[in-house]
Amino acid sequence: MAKKELKQSPVTFDAVAHDYFVVGADFETTKYSGVTGILKGVVYPNEYDGVPEEVLARAAARGTRIHELCQATDCVATEPQEGDDRYQAEVDNYKSLKDTHGIKMIANEYLVSNDEWLVASSIDCVDDQYNLYDIKTTYALNEGYVSWQLSIYAYMFELQNPGLVAGKLYAIWLRGEEAKLVEVPRHSAEEVEHIIELWRAGETYEAPLPSGESLIKSVIEARREIAGLKAMISNIEAVLTPLEEQLQSDMEAKGTKSFTADDGTKVTYTPASTTKRLDSKKLESEQPDIYKQYVTETERKAMLRVTFSR
Repeated sequence: MAKKELKQSPVTFDAVAHDYFVVGADFETTKYSGVTGILKGVVYPNEYDGVPEEVLARAAARGTRIHELCQATDCVATEPQEGDDRYQAEVDNYKSLKDTHGIKMIANEYLVSNDEWLVASSIDCVDDQYNLYDIKTTYALNEGYVSWQLSIYAYMFELQNPGLVAGKLYAIWLRGEEAKLVEVPRHSAEEVEHIIELWRAGETYEAPLPSGESLIKSVIEARREIAGLKAMISNIEAVLTPLEEQLQSDMEAKGTKSFTADDGTKVTYTPASTTKRLDSKKLESEQPDIYKQYVTETERKAMLRVTFSR
């Protein structure tokens, strides 16, 4: 079957400001909202609560560059930058996934839009079967998020290209030496429209509780996401600890008890001290009668433990 050329959206994307807009005949600018912002506001409002902005910014910059380098193997060229060698494993794995599954991309950053919603976004990749792809570089892959994201893309893709039907939806997960291609389910047009309605109303989405295999998968995905955030925190602390030790040493040497940084943050040095702690095990062993007088029992709720293979 001969492939039709994909139609182009009239929307313009400003990569620096990360804005979508259309300039009319009277030079009046109409702004469009992106799908990422909609999902974060409606379906995943608390996904990155507690994660420092600078950490998210670094992760976003890393992900953007990996996207660019991978897409340079498809249709969109990119100028070399210092440090690109750090992402060679992701690029190699991206090419390997395409070769293994016989994937031929025909478009990268394909912008789709809906003028009624005033919503626009760019699909990472479209192949010659009109399958849609989103590249993720997060510590763990949130398949539920990608499913919603690509479902909205597919809805706008078909609206923008009458007569064409979006194929399957895939997440391409790239993380160092690890990589996988994951097909995600497509939400119905009614479900997509419901998300847009909630967004317009300023409301959040309450998903029905899953059951069976879907329940198991949801629990594992959520726990994996938590593990990823904890790993990010651990990595930050590994860098932070020697810096704090050096700062503490400097404050000790100068006799500085506290100071206020340029941004108003107060840093206080607390000198070493001793604390007293009751050795309950020793008390129980040597004075069991006294121990029994003061020990209290509390009920512990049943719980699940999720252990990952990696």
